[in-house]
Amino acid sequence: MKNLSKRTFVKLGLAGTLCITGLLQVLTNVDAEAKQAMVISPLIDALRSINNPVCDTAASKLLSLRNNNTNYDLHLRSAGLNPDEIQRIAEAIKSVHVEGGPSLRSFSMSYNPNLRDEGALNLVAALPATLTEVGLVGCGLTDESGEALITWAAKAPKLHWLCVEQNTFSKATRDRFKHLGQVKIGLLVVV
Repeated sequence: MKNLSKRTFVKLGLAGTLCITGLLQVLTNVDAEAKQAMVISPLIDALRSINNPVCDTAASKLLSLRNNNTNYDLHLRSAGLNPDEIQRIAEAIKSVHVEGGPSLRSFSMSYNPNLRDEGALNLVAALPATLTEVGLVGCGLTDESGEALITWAAKAPKLHWLCVEQNTFSKATRDRFKHLGQVKIGLLVVV
């Protein structure tokens, strides 16, 4: 091997450093995407296990998330969900949040009449504070879950929209929802 000049030696050293840096960035991005896929996989698995078109579509959307997606939406309108399926979804949402996955931004289970109070209470315990929109229209909810939703929504810092009409709330609970919409700045409540 012949002797290299200092200039050639420095150039080769810089080129090698740039190659290694680029390779590390590629590997880091692949690792971050794999981690995100692992974090959100319980939710994808829960949705796929339900085996219906609405949940399958939602699972496919979650699968297409990229590492630069820090938020996701989950819309399961008219999915015909039963209480066990709702519980699985609630647990998976909580798992994604606890594990530091992407933030749930917009959520709807509207027109799932089997949601009822039990399902809504499970969801309230699992929904993260990152939510900006919640839709639970026509879900068979009564005052019990209405009170839990009001308490949760009052503390949800980013919530801008809460849609809960076509449920069987008493006038007193509907009035509490309306009052929440009046006192919490930036929150639209449709009841």
